[in-house]
Amino acid sequence: MPDLQQILIVSDHTPEESTRATLEQRGFAVALAPDLESAYGQLLGSAFDLVIVDVAHAADGVEFVRRLRATPKLSQTFVLTLAEWGTGQPTLALTEGADAFEPKPIDAARLAGAVEKLLRQRVAKTAAATNRNEWFRSK
Repeated sequence: MPDLQQILIVSDHTPEESTRATLEQRGFAVALAPDLESAYGQLLGSAFDLVIVDVAHAADGVEFVRRLRATPKLSQTFVLTLAEWGTGQPTLALTEGADAFEPKPIDAARLAGAVEKLLRQRVAKTAAATNRNEWFRSK
């Protein structure tokens, strides 16, 4: 059985249990962080495939995305932000390196679909690199 892909959800509000349950039902391991500092420590200490960041506090959330992109170990971790439409938060987060954004209020099924789409990109890139390396070894 392959390893579960690891997701870290960062929010100062406890995510709805339905969101976590939906992600876990789709085969993801989900961890929670109550704030950006503890999230940064968890990301440095473990291998997460994706971090979901609630950018309710725009300046802090955007700075967190910038910090992840500036940290070599974390620069390739997918970042999906959650933000309100019309606030400018999504645009700021995407400009600083977030890979995707989902509007609030959160729809668990829609969020899980966005997560799957992002993480499929990593699987496709890894498979392509593996195939390319095998081709070169056979030459």
